[in-house]
Parts: sequence; structure tokens; C-alpha cells
Amino acid sequence: MAPRTKKIDVEWADSLVGLSVKIPDHWWVGYTGSYKHDGKIMSFDIVNQKWFIELDDQDDDDQYLIAYDAILEYCNTQHSTIESFNLPFEVVRQGDDEIVTEDGTMYSLTPTEEWTKVEDGNGRPIEPIEWSGRNNEFSVNITPEEIRLLMDDRREIRYEKVFEWCLPKFGEDNNETLFEFQSARMRNYMKKRMVEDAWAPKYYSWENEIEADHVARFYGAMLAKMLCGNRSINQIFCTREIFNAVPSIQESMPKNALEDMTGCLHYSDDWDLMGADDWLDIYETKVDADPNMAVHRLKFGILEDAYNKRWQAVVHAGRWITTDESRVAGWYHSVMTIGPEPKPIRTGATLHTVCITEGPLHTYKLFARVYGGRFDEDVDVRCSHTATKLKMVSLYDLMLEPYKHKGHCVVMDSAYMGDAMCQVGREEWGINMVGTCQSSRTGGGKLGKLAIKEKELVKGTHKSLLYQHKTKPIVHAVWADNNFVKTLSNFHSPTIVEGGMKRRVRDPVTGKRSRDQTDVDCNAQQIDYCNTYHKIDKGNGAEAKYDLSTESHLHGWAPKLAARYFNMNLNNAYKLYCVIYKMRDYGAPPSATKDITTSTSVDGRSIRSDSVIQPFSSPGANGTGGMHARTPQSSISSIDKSTIYRQKKKFRKVMKQLPGRRHQSLAMVLPNKVYCKYKLCPGWNNPLEKKRAHRTNYKCEECTIEKGYDMWLCNTVKDGIAVECHIKYHAGAEFVLKTPPGSTTECSVVSGMTNE
Repeated sequence: MAPRTKKIDVEWADSLVGLSVKIPDHWWVGYTGSYKHDGKIMSFDIVNQKWFIELDDQDDDDQYLIAYDAILEYCNTQHSTIESFNLPFEVVRQGDDEIVTEDGTMYSLTPTEEWTKVEDGNGRPIEPIEWSGRNNEFSVNITPEEIRLLMDDRREIRYEKVFEWCLPKFGEDNNETLFEFQSARMRNYMKKRMVEDAWAPKYYSWENEIEADHVARFYGAMLAKMLCGNRSINQIFCTREIFNAVPSIQESMPKNALEDMTGCLHYSDDWDLMGADDWLDIYETKVDADPNMAVHRLKFGILEDAYNKRWQAVVHAGRWITTDESRVAGWYHSVMTIGPEPKPIRTGATLHTVCITEGPLHTYKLFARVYGGRFDEDVDVRCSHTATKLKMVSLYDLMLEPYKHKGHCVVMDSAYMGDAMCQVGREEWGINMVGTCQSSRTGGGKLGKLAIKEKELVKGTHKSLLYQHKTKPIVHAVWADNNFVKTLSNFHSPTIVEGGMKRRVRDPVTGKRSRDQTDVDCNAQQIDYCNTYHKIDKGNGAEAKYDLSTESHLHGWAPKLAARYFNMNLNNAYKLYCVIYKMRDYGAPPSATKDITTSTSVDGRSIRSDSVIQPFSSPGANGTGGMHARTPQSSISSIDKSTIYRQKKKFRKVMKQLPGRRHQSLAMVLPNKVYCKYKLCPGWNNPLEKKRAHRTNYKCEECTIEKGYDMWLCNTVKDGIAVECHIKYHAGAEFVLKTPPGSTTECSVVSGMTNE
């Protein structure tokens, strides 16, 4: 009887010898503890299909068998040699690269004898699949009307509006925002916990429910929490340690509301109703995942699909895209991978992404999907072009569905690339593909390994060896950089570009690199790979700056993934924002952060010029029973009440000594730019500059004290012309006489000025 599972590829298994591992005590049966023992892989056991490891702190030479799942979990990712090992998320088995299409065509690992070495440029030319799109570069899919909706009253593009514009939409007509969708799911889940678990929320109740605005504030609180060092909720609302407290979160919502929402994070109504009641008698409309969806995606699949749909809808497709895979943090310790059988995911999960890598939108994510390994039901089926199962091809069939038969160029790494992928990509999907490749997954790989073994190619020489299939449009290249870089392409001709790359060449005698870069020769497909693939890593790094921590232990991984997609949207929105800002129909393109203007308040804090602190309003805020009183809110004034009181007291004292000191224009030394607040300032009429008032460093002393914020008014000379906004402002205002008890007669400006 044939074996049920294919054996592990021996060549790949032997390549893991020397890998550094850190094995904890609890890996051994009957032992507990978290102390980690350093060791390394010594050899591969073909019979047991496992690897032998040897520990550094053992006196004897005992070796232990370890499976690949454990190697992935306990490999030393901080070791200097980790990058030299190929560690895919699934074990590489013999015959993996074999696909039979529905019409009987087979795509598989090509035999080595069908390959030939290309010498002196005598290779067969290969023409790429012609691009049928509108532009080579991706662009923003937005109308002039939509651009105007992203502007404020001063016709400035606001980043926060762009961010909300590219958030996913829900509902049949796409008229439901992310915050509305998520608040409805959280309301349902809160009611479920109250009914089935007798849970008593601290802030919310049946009458006082989670609203869309509350969810938006929750995400904002998570951002503030991350920027302040991921403090706990108790630390954020601490009243004793001022350095632990986060005032911005305290202003946005009560502590009890934040705790309740953290415990109710949910993205799908994935439970059945208990009892004979109708669903709508207790909950809102049920929104559940497709029952055919993979088990590991039931809780977040709707959210994931909505993000992907929206990210692709707001851009016009360009030609070059890049794919990558990365580990999902915290997955090993989630409820999906611990506990009793059955476990939907055994070896952890990986996040597969599609990214733009050419043009101004580079690092913009187009697609993201959590892949569940061998037991991923969405991929564990025949794809539209294959009759047998090959996970990576089936996964790519799903990821690249919108980009087939258009001549797109897709760059990938060795986790995906192989002879079978190249052939299916070109012949069945109409996609140009290039990427790094393991020697064991292409027929030309053995020829390259033999040449390296015979010292035909030496590291650091920047020479290339090219191998081409005799009949199929596939080229395998080996480039001698600091290491041997092996690439595979289905649309590049076997050519070497003179001076195609810049490198710091290493001296063959001293072994030291030169300080300056010089032009070196390189094969064409390596150049395209190097020019594009690093940008997806750059995008991942930009997203890593915003590592939201939801502090939820009830749902494991779903909130973490929701936060990860929110992080991606932050970077996507910023890339769109930079492009849309330059699409305005007036003025010169400013810097990307130009709209985040600031002014300095009297007490020295830097604030947004248009910022307004909104109270956390909800019916029954103080509540009864299981609900606690809300956290009191502070004043919404940019200058607190105590400061205003002290300034007024000081000013009255000055007025007794100098009765004529009224509405004086005071010059101030300012670290930031401020602008005149007079609506008829001549700066608004300047046709050559941006539409805004003149800059000034003069403010009215008395108006500032009365209004509670800085009243900046021009009182200077601009381009040889006197600009007297201070005088015009007060001349146009209505003055009345007020005589407070026990004081001299004084003049005051009525608060309802029309020309302010």
C-alpha cells in the first residue's frame, strides 16, 4: 500500500543541519519549566522523518528527535545564521511540485536533463506576457467630489478623513461603516454574555449600549495606549502616578467603558440561540460567516474579506505587485493551538500579503489573508486550474484572483516559487512571475549546486550563472553576492546587465568591503527582484510602528488580527493621503504632514489648531445596578480655568495701576507658526500663496484673557505695507461699558463679535 503522506524532501531536510534552537524544559514529557537549552540540529533521520538535535549544556552526546513543528517554534530567531536557513511554514515533501490540470496537463518539477547552461549570451529570448492595464503604476481611484469630502473648511486634505474613507464598508449597499458594523457585533456579544454567562458590565446595560462612536474612540484609545508604552487600563486611569496616566484616553471615555469594550471584542455572530426564543427578540440582525469558510477564519473572516475588498477598490491596478508571508504573533499561545483535539491549526498561522512595490503607492497593501496550514479548508480544495492539491498554488490561486490574464508581474520569495508555480502562473493565469527559489524546487537547481561545489562560482565576485529550460519559458539564475542568490523567472530572458547593480565590493586579500559602492554585473531577473521585494519589508516595518495591543484574553487571536488589519489601514491611508494631497487643484504640493498644523496655547502645550475635545456621551452615563459612575471629564478649554483666573486677577491688578492699558498688542517669541485670527486679514486675498491669514507673533492681551485662548492679530509690516488687523478687529467690534461692583469703570468687548 502506498504511504498516505509523502516523505520529507531529504535535500531540504539536510539543509537545516546546523540550525540553532532553544528548547524549553516543558518540551520533554513529564517536565515543566520555561528554562531554554541552547542546541543545534545535527542530522535528519529518514526513518522517523525527524531531526536529531544536540544540546550545548549536556555533558554526554545524547541526541533527541524533534519534529518540524517544534523546530519552527523553538528555532533561535536571534542567531546570526538564521537567515541562511530556509524555514517555510510547512515541511517540504517529495513531489510537492506536481499539478495536473482538469484537461490533463501536468506541471511538475522539471528533470535536470531538460536544462542547459547559457553561455556567451546564446540563450533563447523570452517575451513577457503583455500588460493590458491602463497604467504601469497603481493610482488612487477617487473622484473630485470625493476629494472635496476629504477637505476641511480651509480646503486642506485631512489624514483622518482619508483613513476613514479607506476603511472597509459593510451591508448590501456598502452603507455601513466599520465602526457601525463592529459596534453591532459587540452589542450582540455583550448581550450573549449577559444572558448566558450572567455577566454584569460595569458601564453598559440593556438600555445603554455600545455605539459606533464608542468603537471609534476605542480604536483611538488603543493607538494612544500603544504610543504611551502599552500600559494597562489601571495604569492609564491612575490618579496617583501622573507618569502612568494617559490624559488623552481619560478624556475620550470612562475606564469602565474601556474595560467593557475590551471584553466584548467580536466580529461575527458565531453562536446559536439558546432556548426557543427568536434571535431578533434578544439580538440585532445576525451576521455570521459563510458555513463553508475555513474553521480558523470563522471569527474574523468577514472582517478580513471586507478590508481586502476595500483596499483593492480605492486604487486603479498597476503592473508590479509583490507577495510575502509572515508569522502571526501570539498564535502559538492562542485557543486555536492549545487544548484538546481537534485543533484547527497545529503549526501556527502565517499572514500572506500582496503589496504594491512600484510608484508613489509602494508599500500599500492590496490583500492580506491568514493561512491555516495543511488544514485550511478554503485552500484544501481543487483550485479552478488544478485537479490535484498543491497548497501554495491553491493559495496563490486565491490571492491573485483579481490579477489574472492581465500581464501583471508578481515578485515572490522561495516560500512560493518553483517550477510548477512558474508554469501555472504563465500558462494558466497569464501572470509574469519572478522570485528566489530553493535548488530542490527547480530542475536547474542541481546544475547550479554542482557549479558552486566545483568552485565555478565564488561568493563576492558578483558573477552570474544562467540555466534555461530547453523548451519551456523558465530561467534559473545563480548570482554570487555575499551569498549565492538563486532566482527563477518565467518572463526574463537569460541576460546579464553590465553595471546593473551597485555593491560595496569586498577586497579578495583583506576580506574588507570598500566604503563606496561600485557598479557590478548582474542578471536581469535578479535586478527586478532586488528593486521591488525590499519594499514589502519596508511596508511591514512601517506597520510595526503601530503595534496595537487589545489586552483581550477571552478571544485569543481574533482581536490581534483585527488590530493588525487596522495597522495596515493606517499605512495604506497614509500612502493614499500623500498622493491625494498632490492631486489638489490649487497651490504647490505641500509636505505629507502639512495639515497637522499646531498652535501653542498659553500654558505651553502644543495643540491642533482645529482640535475639539468631545465628551463621551451616552444615555444613562452614571447608571445603576451593575454600572459604575463614569470618570469625570476635564474642561474643554485650551487654557484651564485656574490659569484664566490667575491671568484675570493679575490683569485687574495691572489695570488699577495703569487704567489706560486696554487691548494692547503684545509681541511674543514663538517656537511654532501661528496665524492671524481676523477673518478679514489681507493674507486671505494673496493670489500667489496658499489661502490663509498672515503669520504673526502679536496677540491681544485682554482678548486672550477674556476668551480663554490666544487671540493672534497682525500688527506689523508685510512687503512694505502696514497690516493693522489688531486695530481693524477692535474698530469693527462693539464696545460697551461695564462697571463691576467695587471697581472703576472699564470698557469690555461684547463676546458675540462678528468679524472674529
